[in-house]
Amino acid sequence: MELTRPLYQVAIFLALSCLIGFGSNLARNNSIPWLAQELVLAESIDTNSNEPVLTAISLDQAKSFFDDGILFLDARDEGYYEAGHIKGAMRNLFLFELIFKIEEEQSKSDPLVVYCGDPGCGDSEDLAYDLQAEGFTKLYVFKGGWLEWSEASYPSETGL
Repeated sequence: MELTRPLYQVAIFLALSCLIGFGSNLARNNSIPWLAQELVLAESIDTNSNEPVLTAISLDQAKSFFDDGILFLDARDEGYYEAGHIKGAMRNLFLFELIFKIEEEQSKSDPLVVYCGDPGCGDSEDLAYDLQAEGFTKLYVFKGGWLEWSEASYPSETGL
């Protein structure tokens, strides 16, 4: 059986598909960025504004949000959550189950702080982008995560 011709056709098909996909993205007014932008640490925060927000926050800002009763969401897996998490933080679930649970607590336009294990963990940013795509408009990513919070001896708890 001769495979050269079908492989050649597949290669041409893939090349044309890539060219069309990349070309249409370049031609769009609201094109998809090639690389995700690094979240910038917010210098000041206005939670009363109606403007959509997706930004990084510091430990002090996170503690201020905690003191104001803003909902925290732990983006880590269940085992890490059980071992220790920010007091009152909601545990990460399947995305749509998580959205349902958040909406039981607050609206999509209320502030929400997302965090994970440490500054190098990208799960909190990934989850924040997923939530933004689902209509949440005030998302704050606490980059220091559980590591910074626990080192500061701020309120925490273990278990579910």
